[in-house]
Amino acid sequence: MPRHALADADTPFSQRAIDGFRYPLGSGARLTLIAVTLLEALSFLPVTGLKLLVIFIGWMAIYVYAFECLRHTADGFADPPELALNTEDSTGVALILIQLTGNALAVLAPFFLGIPGLLVSLVFAFVLPVITMSLTFDGVGAALNPANWVAAIARFGPSYLLLFAIVMLTSLLQAGAQYAMKDHGPTFIGTLGYYAVANYLTIYNFHLMGALIHHKHETLGYFPSSIALREATEPDDDDALLQHVNLIARDDIPGATDILTERLREGLAPVPMHTRYRELLRAQDRLPELLVHGQIWIAALIAGRETRRALGVVQDCLDVDPAFLPDDPRTCGPLADVAAHGGMVRLGLHLAQGYLTTWPRDMGAPSYGLLAARLHDRLGDPVSSARLARRLLANYPEHPVRSDLEALLATLSPTYGVSP
Repeated sequence: MPRHALADADTPFSQRAIDGFRYPLGSGARLTLIAVTLLEALSFLPVTGLKLLVIFIGWMAIYVYAFECLRHTADGFADPPELALNTEDSTGVALILIQLTGNALAVLAPFFLGIPGLLVSLVFAFVLPVITMSLTFDGVGAALNPANWVAAIARFGPSYLLLFAIVMLTSLLQAGAQYAMKDHGPTFIGTLGYYAVANYLTIYNFHLMGALIHHKHETLGYFPSSIALREATEPDDDDALLQHVNLIARDDIPGATDILTERLREGLAPVPMHTRYRELLRAQDRLPELLVHGQIWIAALIAGRETRRALGVVQDCLDVDPAFLPDDPRTCGPLADVAAHGGMVRLGLHLAQGYLTTWPRDMGAPSYGLLAARLHDRLGDPVSSARLARRLLANYPEHPVRSDLEALLATLSPTYGVSP
């Protein structure tokens, strides 16, 4: 897997703005910058209609790549992407339309409306960066909603004002480059230089938008993909400990087990660590400890709402001791429910019957007794089902499950010839 240089989200945005001047000169951006600028140079060929087409294609290419730089930077990567491969069709179309609208307003509004048009142009210039950034962290629909612009600018805080100031400054630089190079410089070299400056500043601006998203990603609720990449490529302390344990276990299984015992006593531990601990205990035939660990882990899994995984641990403990039962009704009950409704009928029956037998005075005992009676019937044992139902009616005559028990008996009697 190639290594990716990652940016630090805690770096002040002002520093990112300074460091960003080098960004368009990174390998991927530099090649794109050169390629697009040379493409735009084709507009000098004496072919009718070619000039506008080449300029439009070049303009679109640089904006699509710049937007990929925005997303790449927002995801926490320090270097420019090699190609613009991840831009979705709808997002790319929206980006082009937004930028076209922005550029058209900047030129036409002052021309047709005078001073009011200039104000319109400035207002749109102010919100254009947040619209563009919203395409990354909120999608097309939200990017076109003015209410979201206000909310996003508030979340960006004063850094957005700095971004806007930089965008305006680069716009002035681009206008100056057009005046000095394209309009009053050598025809070919000056125009080529102007295109290079304009493309450079476009990539720089979009990179800064991405840097601001990355800097404020927690406030925005945006999850940079570099975080997931770092977690996947850089093992944490528990992974390193587990590798150490596996190494020790080659020659000293008890010693490896002791290391894991100490780690598990510290609190929450990942599943592979629990699994390896149980493997080591089983290898030493330390079955009582295996059952104790099972009780502790099952309770932790239930607390973490991982009931399915807890059922797997119950089954593993039953392989050691067929009479095994979770030691708390708050653990046993949910497991019985999930097993019964998840197709593990025999396991559900064991847990429900065990609940009733172990905690007969618990308020949930009659309900789990009813569950056990129904599971007996599902397993094709109506006699045991009816016998248990009658015992529950006798032991809990005032409990609300009485009507359900009577209905169960009424169903069993005509179908299986079981006496009520």
